[in-house]
Amino acid sequence: MSKLTKKRQAILDILKASHDAMSAAEVHAAVSDIDLATVYRSLEYLTNEKLIRRLQLGTQEARYEFQTEPHHHAICTECDRVIHFTAPDEKIKELLGVKDFAVDELEVTVRGICNHDK
Repeated sequence: MSKLTKKRQAILDILKASHDAMSAAEVHAAVSDIDLATVYRSLEYLTNEKLIRRLQLGTQEARYEFQTEPHHHAICTECDRVIHFTAPDEKIKELLGVKDFAVDELEVTVRGICNHDK
């Protein structure tokens, strides 16, 4: 792993403090002293080093999150709310029934409508 620069550390700290996945623009707004190009490069670096996860949660731009525990996502198609949930990965792998394939990583994203107040 290359050096974790002060700027990369600042971006990682922002993601660690956030309870939600953030877009590059949201990260940039939180660390406005770092230019947007550097934010994008740093997010790519942190993703490649597996310090954060890049999520494509639909048609919106990629979002990034620091995960203390592996989890999955449920997305409301009405309000775009993202709900984080855990499920036993071994059980999911068993239900998928993919034979002759070693699963390294499992990411489940479900879409539907949440019980938000209207």
